Amino acid sequence: MTDEFKVRTTPALLAPFASFAREFGDILRNPVAVFGGIFGTGLFAGGVVALALFGPKFEVNAAPAEDDVLEMEFMPGALVRKGEKIDPTTIPEKIIVEETVAAAAPAEAKVTKDEKAVPNPEPKKNDKPKDTKATEAPDPNKKGAKESDKNREGNKQYDSDLPTVKDLPGDPFGSPNGWADMAKDGDPWATAVLGALNGMKIGAYAGQGSPAVYKFQLVVCADGSVDRIKVTKPSGDAKLDGAIKNAIESLKLPKAPANIAAQLAGKCKRIPYDFTWSGAGQSGKVK
Repeated sequence: MTDEFKVRTTPALLAPFASFAREFGDILRNPVAVFGGIFGTGLFAGGVVALALFGPKFEVNAAPAEDDVLEMEFMPGALVRKGEKIDPTTIPEKIIVEETVAAAAPAEAKVTKDEKAVPNPEPKKNDKPKDTKATEAPDPNKKGAKESDKNREGNKQYDSDLPTVKDLPGDPFGSPNGWADMAKDGDPWATAVLGALNGMKIGAYAGQGSPAVYKFQLVVCADGSVDRIKVTKPSGDAKLDGAIKNAIESLKLPKAPANIAAQLAGKCKRIPYDFTWSGAGQSGKVK
């Protein structure tokens, strides 16, 4: 005779709950595991809360602070060509300058104690003593040009053109690196900075180069040194860009005036002005 056991099946709707009850019962049979799980979970949650309340703050995708900008209105004036002013009423219709070369310094008279020395022959009657005094050394590239007080670049288009002015119009207080005939008011320091940039020498690089534009901003210090260069638009020629950047980095700008130096407070600041170098090869202008 066999014993018969009646097996009771769990209804389908209660099957998930029955399975959860069995697993929970198995967990309760091991109290150490239960206590460890609760303690670990609480410790982790407490650490997250403490880090959120007292930990360092991080800004995600925060824009860089623009605290290196010098708050000033950088307005350079026009650098005028250094030279003599010409009365506007007497300026000729066509300004033509004759190319000249600086006169060589006269030879110094030498005294000798040699009793047998032969004296120099007397000058010819047609020879006229040179009374032109030059303020600079003769340019060896201007051989055959008329001797004068300095080296001048001529602007004659035709050999038949006769000179109408001695020099191009300018200003006695102008700059050797000036390029404008008319002065334009602006901040003196900004104008001086622009003048220094136009006086820099761009190093040689491969090829003759084609017309290019290079835009940049400067971070300057109170002593006139260039801290760094921010390129806003490269020229597209890596060698030219490098040559211009090297020239700027080695440049000594005019010292900042007292009011600007006070704003700098011993730091270096970026001038909020886009400088533009335009030219070809080693020749170019900054504006």
